[in-house]
Amino acid sequence: MKKSKMFIVVSFLTMLFVFMSACSHSPEEDASNQSESDTIPASKDDSSQSNDASTESTVESNNNEENQSKESSMEDSNVQVDSSQEEYPTPISKVEGRKDYLNKLDNIQKEMDAMPYKKDSDKGVTNAMKNYYGVSYDKYDNALNEIYTLLKKELSPEVMKELKAEQLKWIEQKEEKAEKERLKYEGGTFENVALLISLYESTKNRCYELVNEYMTD
Repeated sequence: MKKSKMFIVVSFLTMLFVFMSACSHSPEEDASNQSESDTIPASKDDSSQSNDASTESTVESNNNEENQSKESSMEDSNVQVDSSQEEYPTPISKVEGRKDYLNKLDNIQKEMDAMPYKKDSDKGVTNAMKNYYGVSYDKYDNALNEIYTLLKKELSPEVMKELKAEQLKWIEQKEEKAEKERLKYEGGTFENVALLISLYESTKNRCYELVNEYMTD
């Protein structure tokens, strides 16, 4: 009898323990386990597809940047070409006004020929020759400066550079020639006359040279 009661008590305690254990496994734990399962990372296939899409996007972006860079370079190149064309126009080697300046030069000579002491100069009177050729030289020298100033203003820099070197050489030759003529009569009354005649002739000829070479009608 005692054994039977003991068996019943043990059985009851065992069932009670099992029931309590079953109740201790709550729905919240199931939900937690389900949530953890939902947060598992994507499969390798999904990750690979995502990486491929990202790579294609990067390549397309790089290609767009390269195309834009090429187009920008081409535009810069075109701008440089246009700028170069504007910077180096066709050189100007002649200016207008040839006919007018030839008339001016001819009128200088006519004016000198009308001077009162021209006749005495032609007769060889020393003072008259000094006056005539001295004034004539000054007038043609002023005309030469006017012509040279116009050319300096209108001609292209490269053309004017050559003319400047040529003009400096001409001045040197003019003075050397005049000095040689003076020395022929050194100490005589005709010394200064010879100097002025040489200067007058060289300067007058140079005026016509510049007008005919660097001017056009």
